Amino acid sequence: MPAEAFDALVPGGGPAGLACALTLRRRGGRSVAVVERTGYEASRIGETLAPGLRGVLEYLGAWDSFAADCHRPSFGTSALWGTDNLATRDFIMTPFGAGWHLDRRRFDASLAREAEATGVVLLRHARATVMRQETGGWRLCVNQYAGPRVLEAPILVDATGTAALVARHAGAQRHVLDRMVALTATLDLAAAQTDEMLTLVETFAGGWWYSARLPGPHMVVALMTDRDFMEENGWSDATRWWQLLRQQRHSWQRLAAALRTKPLQLFPAFFTCASPAAGDDWVAVGDAASSQDPLSASGIARALNTGIHAARAIDMRLRSGSAAALMAYAKWIASSFAAYWTTRMAYYDLERRWPNAPFWQRRHPVLTLDPHCWIERAPHAGLADADGVRKERLVDRALLGRLCAAPCTAHQLVARYQAHAEIPAPDIEIILTLQSLIEERVLTARQA
Repeated sequence: MPAEAFDALVPGGGPAGLACALTLRRRGGRSVAVVERTGYEASRIGETLAPGLRGVLEYLGAWDSFAADCHRPSFGTSALWGTDNLATRDFIMTPFGAGWHLDRRRFDASLAREAEATGVVLLRHARATVMRQETGGWRLCVNQYAGPRVLEAPILVDATGTAALVARHAGAQRHVLDRMVALTATLDLAAAQTDEMLTLVETFAGGWWYSARLPGPHMVVALMTDRDFMEENGWSDATRWWQLLRQQRHSWQRLAAALRTKPLQLFPAFFTCASPAAGDDWVAVGDAASSQDPLSASGIARALNTGIHAARAIDMRLRSGSAAALMAYAKWIASSFAAYWTTRMAYYDLERRWPNAPFWQRRHPVLTLDPHCWIERAPHAGLADADGVRKERLVDRALLGRLCAAPCTAHQLVARYQAHAEIPAPDIEIILTLQSLIEERVLTARQA
């Protein structure tokens, strides 16, 4: 079967993949094919879009169609986090005005139509098998209702979400750095509640609750907790889930009159990072590159931005033949993720009302390492020992082991690691990894 040639292929037709395809077409005139397993007909979990994203949608040429879709306005966020007092942040106080509670099905379908209007080839209800070509580039063998097709391109864009299928196929490591899940329900609101426009976040000992409007008189409610706590407490049972919701004062106050209309749904809510997020002939976007805790409420924004940045790097790669732009993109993803890690840790640190609750203890790391102590490799410890466990960490344990060949202080070691590592990591992650290696007796620490 003859292959159809493109400049770039995009498995995954969500916001990240479509933003990449739109940018490649509109800004670079590149030929692009997107392979999407759905037809955009099924409902998807909604999300609040911040007011400042209008500029991004205008850049993509998608603002007019977005505005015409009449997504429900979002006027701000209320939270009980670290305090018993409800704090509200009104979007009206920002220079951009109100945000939006997205109808995700409508939003994704609208982006797909925009992409097709620019000349992007969009294959719906299609599944692809990824193959590298011996002569360079990539081949996708696509199955869909109309029959099989073979697509070829020098660049492959991974827009497959947290599965990161392309990145893993290319040899990237996928770091999973959390255990959190979202157990969600869709509720029908009473007529008196249909003007409820604020997103609400409320913490409790076992995690936190999130509720936000959906299209029509509906609201999505999510219990955010770790999977083992959910299983241990039986919260996946609808009756127990509802009983737990009753115990949340502010959440129950807004939802007591609502009716649950669909079965509970379980979604992964852990955060991940691909390392690296790009290679010589591939690049990951959206959740395939890195996913964040839902608390950040930035999934769509991050998807669109990574798609745009990746498209610019791809265009430079195709023009120059050099992968430097793709490598710079991978470092940008890693640096952004490291900065996010630090911000997330600081935010979780604000909640100290349940110091003995395991959910919060997991998110309040204890730093015990003296920055002035001397660290060296333990006698008889090899590099294999340094690289043997705790693969979820972003830090290259083997590199830390090599850097300890000569004794140095802890703060010197952190600086050395940042200077030598291909992928940046938060300083606190390096310190936590050092503590783990000392506990495992791979490294030793002594006072100066």
